[in-house]
Amino acid sequence: MEDEQEPPLQPRTQAALLLNAGEMCTCPMPSCDLERSTFQNPPGPGVPDEELQLGVNCTGVATLEGLTETSDVQKLSRACLYSGVRCVGSEEHAGVHAQTQGRVLLQTICAAGIGGTFQFGYNLSIINAPTVHIQEFTNQTWQARTGQPLPDHLILIMWSLIVSLYPLGGLFGALLAGPLAVMLGRKKSLLVNNVFVVAAAILFGFSHRAGSFEIIMLGRLLVGVSAGVSMSIQPMYLGESAPKEFRGAVAMTSAIFTALGIVMGQVVGLRELLGGRQAWPLLLASCLVPGVLQLASLPLLPESPRYLLIDRGDTEACLAALQRLRGTADLASELAELEEERAACQGLRAWRPWELFQDRTLRRQVVSLVVLGSAMELCGNDSMYAYASSVFREAGVPQEKVQYAIIGTGCCELLTACISCMVIERVGRRVLLIGGYCLMTCWGSIFTMALCLQSSFPWMPYLAMSCIFAFILSFGIGPAGVTGILATELFDQMARPAAYMVCGALMWTMLFLVGLGFPFIMEGLSNFLYVPFLVVCVCGAIYTGFFLPETKGKTFLEISEELHRLNFPRRSQGPTWRGPKVTQSTEL
Repeated sequence: MEDEQEPPLQPRTQAALLLNAGEMCTCPMPSCDLERSTFQNPPGPGVPDEELQLGVNCTGVATLEGLTETSDVQKLSRACLYSGVRCVGSEEHAGVHAQTQGRVLLQTICAAGIGGTFQFGYNLSIINAPTVHIQEFTNQTWQARTGQPLPDHLILIMWSLIVSLYPLGGLFGALLAGPLAVMLGRKKSLLVNNVFVVAAAILFGFSHRAGSFEIIMLGRLLVGVSAGVSMSIQPMYLGESAPKEFRGAVAMTSAIFTALGIVMGQVVGLRELLGGRQAWPLLLASCLVPGVLQLASLPLLPESPRYLLIDRGDTEACLAALQRLRGTADLASELAELEEERAACQGLRAWRPWELFQDRTLRRQVVSLVVLGSAMELCGNDSMYAYASSVFREAGVPQEKVQYAIIGTGCCELLTACISCMVIERVGRRVLLIGGYCLMTCWGSIFTMALCLQSSFPWMPYLAMSCIFAFILSFGIGPAGVTGILATELFDQMARPAAYMVCGALMWTMLFLVGLGFPFIMEGLSNFLYVPFLVVCVCGAIYTGFFLPETKGKTFLEISEELHRLNFPRRSQGPTWRGPKVTQSTEL
């Protein structure tokens, strides 16, 4: 038994490491360039020669207790940490590690969100306040050029064009997001995306002085492009940076920042603030503020570790990013998972969007993305916002107070998005989606009944108003945030950028079509205008219940395995799953 040798260290070993002077630490990872590092320095005072304890301080820098810090010590610590060994010593810093991890992850979420989905919600809502003022400006500009005022129907067309250029720009941005995410990385893409915001803010600020409503149109197109890019890349960046235990909650913050942007746009657009006749150019240009905040904060935070290792092949940068995001505790399992993904790719290129529809191994993923992405946009939530003003007036809310009631609708979505973020890792994605769509079906049915009976009972308008708040609350519980996680969790590293291109293009196209067709639905169906939306909600709940797998608490590898089994249920000798296909190429 004395001659029996100890087994070699494995990637998932969690034992403490005690080193003798001059002893080697070998990293078993094939991609690690620190495979053999030897500490030769003599021990310091009070430390016996035969036993040196390796420790890591709260900043993640390697130290040996009782010894001066050298480059050899740093290499040794890094190699042993990468091999999956938990180092002993410096135990008093364990609490600091957890605090540092939470702080850096929270800073990453805020920096990505303030210039990401916050911008989407903010620019979506601020355009409502200056509607009359921009229409007057358009008419005055045209009259100054031609000497004749614009007819009312042409003013309406110009205004519709200003509004609809935002989702059109979002479509272009969604198509641009995939190549940017692969070529520049997730973080750099978000930073470069602010070029569109700065250009749009300058155009908005000088539009009135220049006497050009065309500049407003161009500005709306540019902020749409910015929103399209950020709506795709932000959840991708956060989903890849978060640990699997909190991946759903972290990805749900995209919905929180969207709702927060909507509320802030409603508040800033009040007549008492920037919604007045003279201040509307500043209101539109205020999108510059969140852009500047992101430019100042995001460069100080780490890139996605998954992108750094798998796409760029930079082991050192990946380890440094993981240490900042996770601290130094238990990186071995995550590093082993990343290495397994990395090993699955050898010269494979990134998927193109149309190729997702041609590959049978992605059949369920693509169908789920298309069905649930369409359901989120066609469920009627955006239309509920548009219909809210008339319902509030019918309920007796004074015209000058309607704007405050509308702020309440935005606060409802923000509240439920925060609640969903806290419970998603406990109840799972499927429960939130099914519950959200079922509740929306219930409240939408009551809303339809209240519209039909509002002339018969004096209290029916109040019931309709309550249903608006309940419907928006139900939307925020599930569909608002969970749908955005699908492209991150259902697709592997190779297909993820293309999946976000498909998801973004679908979302912006649906948003454009709903905005274009809702006035005709109102006119044609009258009080039954919500019946088509209720059908969509029912279909969304049924599809989620029967076809969407649960991804709570699973690694990307485990999700890929389960989806492979679902895509080939009747094949005992189906295509062998060899791990997710991962790309190192920047071609898209």
